[in-house]
Amino acid sequence: MIKVVYSTQHWIVPRIVMVILAILLVAIIVTEGMARVKSGGAFLAKPGRFFKKDCDHVKLWGTLVLFAGYLWCLNVIGFTITSIVFVFLFNVLYAGTSKKSLILSILLSVVGSLVISVLFGIVFNITLPSGICTMAFPQFGFTLY
Repeated sequence: MIKVVYSTQHWIVPRIVMVILAILLVAIIVTEGMARVKSGGAFLAKPGRFFKKDCDHVKLWGTLVLFAGYLWCLNVIGFTITSIVFVFLFNVLYAGTSKKSLILSILLSVVGSLVISVLFGIVFNITLPSGICTMAFPQFGFTLY
């Protein structure tokens, strides 16, 4: 039987996803290598260009920086506030800064983050990363991470 500690149960699914991604990475490397060998090349031959010729480096590096910042801020700030801020920033990065886009980004980030926080934290009773902005409502019997 698997024993789960309540305060760290929110790390179960990310660990499972990381293992699945590692397995898929190995599968990609093996199938690519076998295809190269079949065509007469070396198993670990150097591939061509990594990036497409005119790729959007701002979105690429912005996504990586925002994702790393999101992961770092989760345990410092808390799930709900961190998600609101970073979902908004991701939307701005991809949708732009027009007035309509900003209003939609604010709406999506607030509503989406609150719905996910309430659904997982209250309805399913799954712990979410908590931080300095975690809000407990003992009179109602729930915590908004």
